[in-house]
Amino acid sequence: KGMDFSKAAHIAMGYEKAFKKGFQIRTEVYYQHLYNIPVTVQASSFSMINQGSGFARFFPDSLKNTGTGTNYGLELTIQKYFDKSFYVLFTASLYDSKYAGSDNIERNTSYNGAYTANMLFGKEFAINAKQVIGIGGKITVAGGKRYGYVDLDRTAAANEIIFKDSLFNERQFNDYFRADLKVSWKLNADKATHEIGLDLVNIFNTKNLLTLAYAPNLANPSAEPIAEKSQLGFLPIFYYRISFKMGKR
Repeated sequence: KGMDFSKAAHIAMGYEKAFKKGFQIRTEVYYQHLYNIPVTVQASSFSMINQGSGFARFFPDSLKNTGTGTNYGLELTIQKYFDKSFYVLFTASLYDSKYAGSDNIERNTSYNGAYTANMLFGKEFAINAKQVIGIGGKITVAGGKRYGYVDLDRTAAANEIIFKDSLFNERQFNDYFRADLKVSWKLNADKATHEIGLDLVNIFNTKNLLTLAYAPNLANPSAEPIAEKSQLGFLPIFYYRISFKMGKR
């Protein structure tokens, strides 16, 4: 009741340059100031900035618009447009993301991984006038998500992970890494295009950490009750796609 919208002020400066053979480079530096962010009435580390980063069931019942935050960083994009049956896209970002709750202590946001980089590439090989084999992939690396120290007593009482408020986001998951590969065969027929492919998601089966979970061992109460939950491992996906061509009127 009586809450206002969150607000932000932005400033950014960029540079873009095109080169021969379809290459292009873009850079941007930016700064963002966030204010009017909902935080708890009582002094705590809670801020709506971090909502959506986890799976918590509990939500404060009394909020006010006094929270703040800052984001700033440098972004780089290098791109080669699809030319001579080949393309590549590389993006990278170095950044910092901080916030302050109603306790006025500056902390890392849950999303402050400090860096991220992606590379997307693809190559097509023409078998004949109607058949093409394609190979492509994507590689992603990023700094780990922030988290805190578990309050074991409150976690056991709630049967859900609850972090110590004063030490919120003082820790960080290991860096994220994932590599995907795709192989496809395409046939351009007169009335339709047929494509058969295989997507190999997370080909190295990297165990990227997703979250922490409260999982006490009832058979052994003295065992560590905090478990690590990983993201999706290796997943092969076979597909067939048919695209019909519209006839001329």
